[in-house]
Amino acid sequence: MNKMEIAAIILAGGKSTRFAEDKLIYLYNNKPIISYPINESEKITDNVFVVTNDKEYEKLRKVINVEFIFDDPSFKCEGSSRGIASAIKAIDANYYLIMPGDIPWIHYIALKNLLEYAKRTQYLVSPIIYSGIVSPLFLAFPKSYKDNISRICDEYSVLASRPSNFIRGNKSLLIGSYHLTDNPRVFYDVDTKLDLTTHTRGLPRKIVYLESYKYFIDGIENLKNGENDEAFKDFINESKIYKINKLNSLELSCLIDAFLINKDEKIQKRINVLRKKLGRRPKEY
Repeated sequence: MNKMEIAAIILAGGKSTRFAEDKLIYLYNNKPIISYPINESEKITDNVFVVTNDKEYEKLRKVINVEFIFDDPSFKCEGSSRGIASAIKAIDANYYLIMPGDIPWIHYIALKNLLEYAKRTQYLVSPIIYSGIVSPLFLAFPKSYKDNISRICDEYSVLASRPSNFIRGNKSLLIGSYHLTDNPRVFYDVDTKLDLTTHTRGLPRKIVYLESYKYFIDGIENLKNGENDEAFKDFINESKIYKINKLNSLELSCLIDAFLINKDEKIQKRINVLRKKLGRRPKEY
């Protein structure tokens, strides 16, 4: 495949469990939900791809006309992380723009602005969609991040396969959606049908440059080498950076990793505090 300037990659491998039917082909305002990110991406680049699996492909190919990429089973990670790694492995581009398929309010201006921050800073960029919530399925980054994202997906798969690991393991720039759009719903995805009528939660203005990736990488390496106590310290130190910056979703990911090493009661309590802030039920790990 020839190198391209911008590749837009739309993730379409989910199970739609909470939606009760396949949400990507569900008609919203008389159009399949997945058609919205495709149409908006095509206003930025001619190179638009949908990454999926065999099961979803059979449904999607009947409603959209776009080039498909399939999950690469050679990667050890799973879910959306594997989809992202598979797509950037298959596509040679100067810049990558990643997004989920279930975003019916997306607008090309917001995507273009996200991409411009990546071009200007040469960081991996992701939006803060509302207070404390980073949306790691939206990513824009230059090709220089390609190898490390693949490495995080594969060699560092000792942890859960979370797309947030790509933010944690790289120099990252988190941009409040206020700086990207004037519509609070633009970056909202759809989990249930109730979400199609959801109320917005404002436009965060926060901008955070993160260079805490050393803690994440060291934590993984220590874990792989059996140095669990050191790995625990790394993840705790990493979580403190996110706590200071009120990045609740990233702090939660760190603390879950730390708790799986050392089941400290204080960490479990903090995890459930964060889950409540994020609108999730308490959970025992």
